[in-house]
Amino acid sequence: MDKHSTNKTLDECLSLRDGHLWIEEQDTTALMSEFGSPLFVVSEDQLRRNIRSFQEAFSQGWTDGPVKVMPAAKASWSKAIQRIIADEGCGADIYSPGELDVCLNAGIDPQFISVNGVPKTEAHIRRTIEVGARLTIDSLEDVEMLERVTQELGKTAYVRIRLRPVLTDFNEPSDFVAEGLIPTDIAALGYKGGLSFDEVMSYAPKLMDMEHVEVVGFHEHHGRHSRTVNYWREQMRAYAQEMGKVCEALGAFQPKEIDIGGGFAIPRDPFNAATDYNAPRDLRWLNSISKFMKSVAPSKRYPTLQKIIDSVVGKPNEIMAPTIMEYADVITSTLKQELPAAGIDPTGITLQLEPGRSMHGNTGIHLATIQALKSAQAPIAWSHAISDTTEFWFTGGRYEHHLHDYIVANKADHTYTEKFDICGRSCYGDRLMPAIMVPKLEVGDIFAFLDTGAYQEVSCSNFNAMPRPATILVKGDQAHVIRRAETLEEVFHRDIVPEHLNA
Repeated sequence: MDKHSTNKTLDECLSLRDGHLWIEEQDTTALMSEFGSPLFVVSEDQLRRNIRSFQEAFSQGWTDGPVKVMPAAKASWSKAIQRIIADEGCGADIYSPGELDVCLNAGIDPQFISVNGVPKTEAHIRRTIEVGARLTIDSLEDVEMLERVTQELGKTAYVRIRLRPVLTDFNEPSDFVAEGLIPTDIAALGYKGGLSFDEVMSYAPKLMDMEHVEVVGFHEHHGRHSRTVNYWREQMRAYAQEMGKVCEALGAFQPKEIDIGGGFAIPRDPFNAATDYNAPRDLRWLNSISKFMKSVAPSKRYPTLQKIIDSVVGKPNEIMAPTIMEYADVITSTLKQELPAAGIDPTGITLQLEPGRSMHGNTGIHLATIQALKSAQAPIAWSHAISDTTEFWFTGGRYEHHLHDYIVANKADHTYTEKFDICGRSCYGDRLMPAIMVPKLEVGDIFAFLDTGAYQEVSCSNFNAMPRPATILVKGDQAHVIRRAETLEEVFHRDIVPEHLNA
């Protein structure tokens, strides 16, 4: 991305105009003036564009039956966002009772709500059956509770069996694992979701015979192990073979629905971009030189180490991920080839998908204000810009080792000449953006983290008793608060002090 252009379109919802970052028809600096700092900002139109792109791309490739886009509610579960998703005719992938409620209240058709997750409570399963949502079986305990609840309710439960096909032919390193280079086929086995063939067959015959249960299909979700289309090609090949194996074992069962889960990359793809698998080697080199020069005078030792440190520059992903159309083409063509080979007729099967990060990621940005600057010159030059946000409001991204693309929103046309650590306000190191290039910074500058629409705001915590920031929904030149900033009083609203401590 050329961050130095005066006027430039960055993507469908972001642009640079007269040195400022705009989201749709809103100047981000004006949003900060109106609503305060920091802010999460979401584009309604970008969300609608993403939904339609998924629907169109997969419908074009899957002509054998209907296609249903069921965005992962966990990625962004606010009421307003789910209302937009319902308005676009989508279903939903939900994990918790809370997510089920917000999706139902938004108006999403329950027959297109996929109730996933392990473990589930009996109350959650009961509610799923009562409203007519799809129950994804992901443990033997699910089956036992399902049998009790359906007998009590006397109402049909529509269920899918969650599989965990082994990705035998994809052993490229998994992006899920930041600790080291672990092959994806091995890393996927360590993920708790899904059931092996043996586990499935330990209960599936019983499930098929239950009086008030209809098995309508299969579900799988491996997650975002790799951005490549080859990962999806192997995933769909393995999925089709595993479905065929289960169908044969169940007496030529034919599914009505196939859910492929999610895990598609965001276009700029910040996922695991903060991880450098060469870093352990490089840091050992730094450590070795430092130890070797321990007896050398600091006046000579630190300038040597400075040269090594100066060579380290944090850079977001510079290669765009595959497009939605490219993912759709590989997935649908692979399924159309592999399903018949596995003994499954694709005619009439509903194809379902559950994009989360790729649905919401590029709909959102996070805006923060630089509030303090520090630049040490000795013994090693190191500069910190401390903002009014924190990694505890990016918890999802920190778990996934994101390195977001970024822009200094009020200096978008300035040349990036200085290296700074962009830090958060918590008492932790809170090193949000390490060693990145920025223009000459001043207190009051607005720092924009791009692609924060998925998993970030919904994973905010109150570490250091910090009230969480507001979320603004932008539609064209209109801006609306959809989640107000938390007050200090609200941070403590769950606290109860026992009477004996008030004496």
